[in-house]
This record gives sequence, structure tokens and C-alpha cells, in this order.
Amino acid sequence: MSKQFRIKRTYSSIAVVAGQFATIDLPRGYDYESLYLRIAGTVNVTTAFTSVRQEAPCQVVSRVEVIADGRNTLVSAPFWFTAFGSYDRAGALAQGARVTTPPTAASIASYNVEAIGSIDFANIDGERTKDSNLRTDGFQLFQLRLTFGQPADMFVGAGVATYTNMVVEITTTETVELPDAQGARTSPVALKKISFQEIAVPTTNANQEIRLPAGNMIKSVVVRTEGNVTAGEPTTGVLNNLQVFSGVDVRHNVKAASIRALNNADYGLVPTGYYIVDLARNGGTTSKLSELWDVTNQAEPKVSMDITGGATVKAQVVTTEFLAIR
Repeated sequence: MSKQFRIKRTYSSIAVVAGQFATIDLPRGYDYESLYLRIAGTVNVTTAFTSVRQEAPCQVVSRVEVIADGRNTLVSAPFWFTAFGSYDRAGALAQGARVTTPPTAASIASYNVEAIGSIDFANIDGERTKDSNLRTDGFQLFQLRLTFGQPADMFVGAGVATYTNMVVEITTTETVELPDAQGARTSPVALKKISFQEIAVPTTNANQEIRLPAGNMIKSVVVRTEGNVTAGEPTTGVLNNLQVFSGVDVRHNVKAASIRALNNADYGLVPTGYYIVDLARNGGTTSKLSELWDVTNQAEPKVSMDITGGATVKAQVVTTEFLAIR
């Protein structure tokens, strides 16, 4: 029988440059379970804003991407998903969990801030999480790409702010598996992918559709709605009902208020404006890869929303899917 052990290491600390991006070459050779991203530093408000945004300081990193061999995008999502959307991590959304330390006010002062995000390649709530560990020993390139926001993005209003010593710390969790006496080791059976879509919803629509990725197996869909009161701020005031379906194959058809009630029962304190549809969990603490929604032969899996539109209303969808490795 092969043996394995886990290593965790803070690999790099990347300086944040407002409005720019950074591409980081990640170490290769072991099986990745997770990447952890920690935003930390100081934001200096020199002209006062109106208020602090609910998800601050997630806006420091507007987009997170993980790319293999320069062409295969495994993860593409906003930072808010890695922080507040990590529903499958036990305790991450529980009452009192510390995901962010935002500015304490929007007035002129300097504020220390922090945000913690995780990117899981392992099916972290699965009965056998390592089945989707990301094997990197065959990669020529393995990169993390971060897109940085502006300091003002974490506030509402027309103030002015700057960063001081703002960084993103990157920590990896990797599994090292040693071959057995015959030189064999276990192999992952699935590859996890995370993708992001966003649409503006200027007018009310009882059947606003967004096409989901087709050809693989879908685990979950996380919907975030924003903007009916304050542009860019998450809200529960626009989504009325949510369906996940492909043709006559309807996997989810629940009123928005009931989704949030179910989410709170299953995961804990779900943030305002977030709606979680996990197709591989039944309310317990674990998911099963055998219960993924197989859309390999379905051309048009979709989300359909009954949504109240407005000038600044948007709907965002983050889809987690798995590719079978044969």
C-alpha cells in the first residue's frame, strides 16, 4: 500500500499594485488539495467615503485564476467566492467565523484589513476528498493569476484611498504520495473546475436564463445578486425564484427565500445576496461524486431566475464542475 503525507507551506507574498495584475508560478510535483489566499495590509482613507462595503476588503483582489500549462483555466472566480462562497468548508460560514476584517469606518484614517480565501481542488466536503486532488507532476506550467482592485473599491461613495503594505500571502496544502513496493500509487478520478459568469438585469424578467457549462458533471451553482439599493452591494431584494435545469430535467426549483432558509440550515450564516445550490449534498456534511449532475450528453444546462431588474442590478453565477479522469 502506498503511503502519503501532507505538507503546508506559505509559498509567496505578493505586493498589491492597484489596478494591475500578478502572475505567480506555483510549485509543481505534488498533488494539490488547496490554495489559501490571505489579503493583509492597510488602507488609508484621505477623503471620506459614505460607507464600507459589506464584503470589504475582498475587493482588493477582483479576480482569481488558476491556469495549467498556460491554456487550461481550472479556476476563474471573484475573491468573494473564495471567501464567502466556501460553503463546503465546515465552519467557514458558521456564526462568528472570521472570513474578513474590514475597515471599521469610512472616515479619514488608516485601517488594517484582512480577508481569507480558499481555492479547493479536492472535493473538500467529499467522503473521499483526495479523489479530486490536482496532480501537478505532469504540468509544464502551473500559475496563479491575481487581478487587483482599487483601494476605493471597498467603500461606497466618492472618497479617496491608498494602500500601504498591502499583500496577498499564498499558502499551499499538498499531498505527497509515495509509491508502494510495486511502484504504484493511487490516481485522482476527477478534475475540478470553477467558472464565473455575470449579467446585468436592467428590467424585470420572470425567466432570466444563464447557460451553465455543458459536457461535464456539475456539483454546485452559487448565485450572487446585487444592486437594487446600492450599486455593487449584494442584496436579497431582487431574486424571487431560482431553477437549475436542462430541458425537462429539472434539478432545482425553489423560491429565493426558501433557498436561503435551506442554506442556513445546511451551512450556517450565509451572506446577504448569496444562494447556494449544491446538487451532490442532501443536507448532511458530505457530498458524493456519484451524485453529481451528469450533463455530458446535455447541450443546454441552465439557470433560470425570476428576478426584479433595475439600473444597477446584476446576477453572478459561479459553477463548480468535475471532469472524469479516465
